[in-house]
Amino acid sequence: MTEYVELHTHSYYSLLDGASPPEELLLRAAELGMDALALTDHDAVYGAVPFVKHARELGIRPILGAELTLVGAQEPQHLTLLVENATGWANLCQLITLARHHAPKGEALLPEALLAEYTDGLIALSGCRLGAVTTALRRDDPSTAVQAARRYRDWFGRDYFYIELQHHRLPHDERLNAELAAIAEQIGVPCVATNNVHYARREASRLQDVLVCIRHLTPLDEAATLCRPNSEYYLKSAAEMRALFAAYPEAITQTRRIADRCAFELTFGLQELPVFPTPDGADAVTYLQRLCRDGLNTRQLTPTEPIERQLTYELGVIERSGLANYFLIVWDIARYARAQGILCQGRGSAANSLVAYLLHISPVNPLEHDLVFERFLSDERQSVPDIDIDFQADRREEVIQYVYGRYGNAHAAMACTFITFRARSAIRDVGKALGLPPEVLDRAAHTIDTFKSGRIAEAGDLEALLGSRATWQQLSDLADQLDGFPRHLGIHNGGMIVMGAALAARLPTEPATMPDRYVVQWDKDALEEAGLVKIDILGLRMLSAIAESAQTVAALTGQPLDLDELRFDDPAIYDMVSAADTIGVFQVESRAQQQVLPRLQPRRFNDLIVSISLIRPGPVQGNMVHP
Repeated sequence: MTEYVELHTHSYYSLLDGASPPEELLLRAAELGMDALALTDHDAVYGAVPFVKHARELGIRPILGAELTLVGAQEPQHLTLLVENATGWANLCQLITLARHHAPKGEALLPEALLAEYTDGLIALSGCRLGAVTTALRRDDPSTAVQAARRYRDWFGRDYFYIELQHHRLPHDERLNAELAAIAEQIGVPCVATNNVHYARREASRLQDVLVCIRHLTPLDEAATLCRPNSEYYLKSAAEMRALFAAYPEAITQTRRIADRCAFELTFGLQELPVFPTPDGADAVTYLQRLCRDGLNTRQLTPTEPIERQLTYELGVIERSGLANYFLIVWDIARYARAQGILCQGRGSAANSLVAYLLHISPVNPLEHDLVFERFLSDERQSVPDIDIDFQADRREEVIQYVYGRYGNAHAAMACTFITFRARSAIRDVGKALGLPPEVLDRAAHTIDTFKSGRIAEAGDLEALLGSRATWQQLSDLADQLDGFPRHLGIHNGGMIVMGAALAARLPTEPATMPDRYVVQWDKDALEEAGLVKIDILGLRMLSAIAESAQTVAALTGQPLDLDELRFDDPAIYDMVSAADTIGVFQVESRAQQQVLPRLQPRRFNDLIVSISLIRPGPVQGNMVHP
């Protein structure tokens, strides 16, 4: 256990600024003997879940926080916040949400006046060179610096505010630290040392410069005032930091005291669900049972002993898992779609559930096909089940708006996704940062197909195109390093988050491109890891085509077509499928399917199940079928 803990660290989730993944920073911390590390990305907690997950695997205690961008009378300024407890996490999420919603998409600006309302459970450090206190000192305005420090001290409390000292071997660092230490003594608060880490190791500084240039759309030759002046912003050892802050030893030991106070643990597992408004005040389990009984009638099923046994078993698992509200929410969404004439149906493992079938979420009776419910949900694996619902693509937006209207923007939002660098985008963006001609980069990007084994594929004559081996080597090396780095935030195709508590108390939200559309700051993998409810409202163009076809049939024949009455035993359909006449037919139109189907000669529905199951990545890669 070292006496120094880094409390100001940026990962590559400080988009186009941090130059190391969270796991790389943690591995370096482990090498240095640190038993704790803080993650303080810019105005975001995008990387909180993977950071916590990897930290636990390495035996490192994760400290969560963020570097907020404040705006007041002066230009935007930074403030470092660390989460001490659950109240602090809720307040940090609220502050980030406010900052994101007070700025254009992709930016964050928190009005400083709002900060005072959300300070409980947070430890504040005065910030880097862009912090209000240090900025005033750099302008030779000590009185304003003292005023800012006192303001933060009063808002957070004397025991929750620290003057942050940094030393990156810049000409004025020693003078600034002396002035900052004097202010700390004057207002009666401690100092703490940090290194404003932006990459795990020194050698990543060049990549960090390139990321900054990509963010500012500026070539390196013109980015002197944008890039950091040297390569000192790496994760340093306790010995290195002690040497830099020999005049302030207490600022080093203070990092350990702060780290020991930050005891918040990000809770994984089933989270709070909305309480579905049931009629007559019935509890969720009772109402779900009632709906399933109604479903037996609408599905025209006789309640035989096997059906009763399976229904009782499934409802018991759902009740013990605390998921009755979840099923009611999904049922309500499907019910709304059907009432509006919007085609929809569940896909995936939901088809293994009799309850999902009776609620008209899934069109498949699992008992007819011997499907195993435990693949969907079981007592041994109590997690939120994966219910993906396909809606006809041209009307999916109506369903999304219904969910927003039903639960409100404070409780419903879309999952985010991270648009990551791939070979071509990396070549183009790095090349622009290096000042290479656009026409050359365009030709180079079209030559590159993909990353292979973590490196860009061989480039053929690109060395000649770029003028030298050295130029190509520099370009390809930097682009290789960007493989998988998040470039900017996107919106998930259909994943919606619905929560009983206000979303901003659990994780931050920010505006999406579409008006009145919000996204949470975690992607689908992080949400699943944390156990937050995600409902996939997916658009399927085939359902739109089917809906249009049904309208055409009704117009031509004068008789509406009841799709639920269609059966699976029409010989003419199997004749067409066996002849590979399947272009435009969902899941059996690929070239692989068209090669297999004439050999298989399917004559019943289960034959189609076999064909579709075989032509999937897993069986093909496992050599179960010929490619």
